[in-house]
Amino acid sequence: MKKVLLIILALLLLLTPLFAEENSSYTIEDIKKSMSEGNASLRKAREVYAQSLLDVKDAKANYSPQIEALLTTTYMPNPPIGKTTIGVDEISSQLGVTIPGAVSGEYVTLYKGMDNLYYNAGLTITQPIFTWGKIPTGVKLYSEIANIRALSVEDSEEKLTAELKTRLSALCYMNDLFTLLDDTQTKADELVKMSEDAYKNGMMLKEDVTKAKISALEVSVRRQELTKQYNDNIQNLKSISALDDLDTSNISYTVNEDEINYISSLSEDDVLSLVLGPTNKSLMMLQGQTRALELKKKVASSSLYWKPDFALQISLTYGGSSLPLVEKNWYRTNDYGLYLTFAISTTVWDGGKKLNAVKYADSEVTGSIADYDDAVNKLRSAAEENLTQIELSKVKIEYLELKKEEAKERLELLNTQYNQGLISKTDVLSQEIEVNTDEISIIQEKINLSQAVYTICYLAGLDD
Repeated sequence: MKKVLLIILALLLLLTPLFAEENSSYTIEDIKKSMSEGNASLRKAREVYAQSLLDVKDAKANYSPQIEALLTTTYMPNPPIGKTTIGVDEISSQLGVTIPGAVSGEYVTLYKGMDNLYYNAGLTITQPIFTWGKIPTGVKLYSEIANIRALSVEDSEEKLTAELKTRLSALCYMNDLFTLLDDTQTKADELVKMSEDAYKNGMMLKEDVTKAKISALEVSVRRQELTKQYNDNIQNLKSISALDDLDTSNISYTVNEDEINYISSLSEDDVLSLVLGPTNKSLMMLQGQTRALELKKKVASSSLYWKPDFALQISLTYGGSSLPLVEKNWYRTNDYGLYLTFAISTTVWDGGKKLNAVKYADSEVTGSIADYDDAVNKLRSAAEENLTQIELSKVKIEYLELKKEEAKERLELLNTQYNQGLISKTDVLSQEIEVNTDEISIIQEKINLSQAVYTICYLAGLDD
C-alpha cells in the first residue's frame, strides 16, 4: 500500500509542472518577447536588413581583385594530326647517301601523333585601379540602405508594441464592460417582466412596456457588438504576439493608468517637438533615403561618357596533353603563357541613356525631399488629431463622471421612496440601468483615450 501511495505521489510531482505551465499567464514582457521573436512582419523586416548587410559586403568586395579559373578537358578519338613517318629509301634518295644499318623498305617515325586527351587551362586576375569613385560611393550607398533597414526594424517593433498595449488595455476595459452589461441585462429583463405585469393589471401604459423592451434589446445589441470587438481583439493579439493560445484567461495585464495620465498631460508643444524631432524613426528613414538617392546620383554621374575605368588584368594560360600541375614535365612539353594587360573602358555614346540616368536620379532626390515634407505634415496632423481626441475624451470622462454621480444620488433618493412605498420597483430599476449606462460610456471613452495615448507614444517614440 505504501508503494502505491509513493508511486501516486511521484506521478503528482511529475505532473505538477505540466499543470502549472498550462495555467501559466503571459505578462506584457512575455508577450513582447514572443512578438519580437515570432511576429511574421518583424521576421521579414530582419531578413531584409540581413540582405542589405550582404549587399554592403558585395559592394566592399569590388575593392578586391576578381580571380577566375578555367580548366577544360577534350578527348579526341581521332586526333587531327596523326602519326608521321618516312621511308629509309626516301631519306637516302633525298640525301644521296646510304644510311648505315638501315634496312631497305623500313620506315622511321618522325612524330608519333597527337594524344587523345588535351587540356586547356586559364587563370585571370582583374584588379580595378580607378573607377571615378564608383566603388567607395557604392559602399556608402548600400551602407545607407542598411541603416534604413535597421531603422525600419526598430520602427516596426515600436509600432507593434503600441498596438499591443492598445489592444491589451482594451481587453481589460472590455472585461469590465461585460460585467456591467450582464448586470444591466439582468435589470432590463426584470424591468420588462415587471412592466408587462403592471400593464396586465392596468397600472402601466403599453408604451412604457415597449420602451422597457427596447431598452433590454439595446443592451443585448451592445453585448453582441462588444463580443465581436472582443474576438477581433483576441485574434489580432494572437497575430501580433505569435501566441496561438493567447486568451484573457492567461494574460496577466492591468491598464497602466499612470502612464496614460502622464502622456495625456503632455502639452501640444512637447508632443510635437518629440514627434517632429531628430529622433523620429520615420523621418530618419526618409532622410537616409534622400542621402542614398544622392549617392545613387553620384554613381550615375561617375558613369558618364568619356569617364573611363582603369583596371589591370593578369592572365596565365596553358594548353597541352599533360594535366597542369599534376603530371610530370607538363610545363616542358606543352604551351603556356603569361600576359599583363592594362585596360581602359568607357562609354562614348549610348543614345543618351547615361544622361537620362543622371536626370532620373536627380528627380528621385527631389521626390524624396517632397516625401519628407509630406511625412512631416502627416505626422503633425496625426499628432494633433490624437491630441484633440485625448482632450475630448478627458472632457467627456469628466462630464460622464459627474452625470453618473448625479444618477447615483437620484438612485439613492428613489430607493428611499421605494422603501417608503411611494414609487414602484420599475422606477428604481430604470435608474439603476441609467447608472450602469453612464459607467459603460465612461469605460468606452477610456478605451478611446488609451488608443489615442498609445498612438502618441508611437509617434513620439515613447515606447517605454
